[in-house]
Amino acid sequence: MAVCLEDAGFMKKGEVGPWYESTDTTYKGSFPVNTDGGQLSGGQPGLAGGFRHVIEGSRQIMGRAGPRQVPKNDLAMVNG
Repeated sequence: MAVCLEDAGFMKKGEVGPWYESTDTTYKGSFPVNTDGGQLSGGQPGLAGGFRHVIEGSRQIMGRAGPRQVPKNDLAMVNG
């Protein structure tokens, strides 16, 4: 995840460690990451990848993510 954030330009290479330490990445935080728990929470390998990320991003934008809904939901980035 860290490399993906750097490669997407959210911070310069090598700055992701301090960024993670100072940023709340929970679904209630200022920069939500892996709002559905990420691949470790995704079940078996076939389900952990694939289209699951797009579904979660869509749910967030539509306001249908239930208890893990992010407060600002007009944009989602999906990678994987």
